[in-house]
Amino acid sequence: MTPRSVVIIGAGLAGSRCAETLRAEGFDGPVVLVGEEPTAPYERPALSKEFLAGERDGVELRPSEFWAERDIELVLGRRIESVDLLHRTAGEGLEWDALVIATGARARRLPFEVPAGVHTLRTVADAEALRDELRPGGRLVIVGAGFVGAEVASTARKLGAEVTVLDIARVPLERVLGSEVGGLLADRYRAQGVDLRAETGLARFIADAAGRVSAVELTDGTTMPCSSALVAVGAEPAVELMEADRGGIPTDACGRTALPGVYACGDVASAWRPSVGRWVRVEHWTSAAGQAAAVARAIIGVERPYDDLPYFWSDQFGLRLQHVGHAEQWAAVEIEGDPDSFTARYLDGEGRPLAALLANRPREVAALRRELAGAALPQAA
Repeated sequence: MTPRSVVIIGAGLAGSRCAETLRAEGFDGPVVLVGEEPTAPYERPALSKEFLAGERDGVELRPSEFWAERDIELVLGRRIESVDLLHRTAGEGLEWDALVIATGARARRLPFEVPAGVHTLRTVADAEALRDELRPGGRLVIVGAGFVGAEVASTARKLGAEVTVLDIARVPLERVLGSEVGGLLADRYRAQGVDLRAETGLARFIADAAGRVSAVELTDGTTMPCSSALVAVGAEPAVELMEADRGGIPTDACGRTALPGVYACGDVASAWRPSVGRWVRVEHWTSAAGQAAAVARAIIGVERPYDDLPYFWSDQFGLRLQHVGHAEQWAAVEIEGDPDSFTARYLDGEGRPLAALLANRPREVAALRRELAGAALPQAA
């Protein structure tokens, strides 16, 4: 039976795409999209790049009139603290027949207080605050050499700031992309003027008399002056409404949770993937959009599970990096090309491809998707 009303908690990409798909598929009941931030749904990937650099004034996903034209009610600047499953309400006054949890993830913070001038980057407000700090001659310290840290470092260098990046790994993105690719990236960062401190962590921030960060103390005892800092040590799913663990809210391939009428999608969800036979939580644009569309269709009774290969991209220091596939555990990495344009293939113990990373090779992505999808079929069976 098709629900009469849908409430979606979380107005990021997943929540907004779910609302859009409901309307596109013909659902004509009330759709309420609730966002904690005061801004309408926007493109988060631009926050570390074009928007941070001041090259874009806005990052809205849709024109302002889009939502009203489709009779999607936006409720912005409201945090939902609780869900009543018995009476099917969310917060105060929001009644639902189907509930979608799309609360996303939040930036991880350090386990101690930080002074003014120390930032995280997850929201438009975060990006605006950090953008005010990036100026020629400024000294930015970035804690964490993951994708956000690397993209901000690239943007900051383009704006003329001096940048130091700290990471406890031997090379950037070692856990995600491996030491071979990480080594290539480390060389590129340093060639672009980044002071990359590998196998080095943060001991503490040092504040001046006004309470603003003025330096950092590293785990090797070194003290470095800075005018601002960014903590980029990953994100964790915002699972409080469902009391799930940090692995995300478990769902099936259509986004259903164990609770009747309750769905989850996007960064907050850990979806069952038949192709790999396990639970997977992927914090990337295409997966969030695909899961959201699957949830919308499941709500109206259309079974179209989302099981596409994970895909994500990153722009940093003149490289467009595009990654396809599941490469959590690989036996070998084969790299073909040069530091400005290469393909890295991640292989299992029998030499079969699990995933690949393309650097400045956008025309090869479609063929790579087909190759990896074909290689995954026998394993799924």
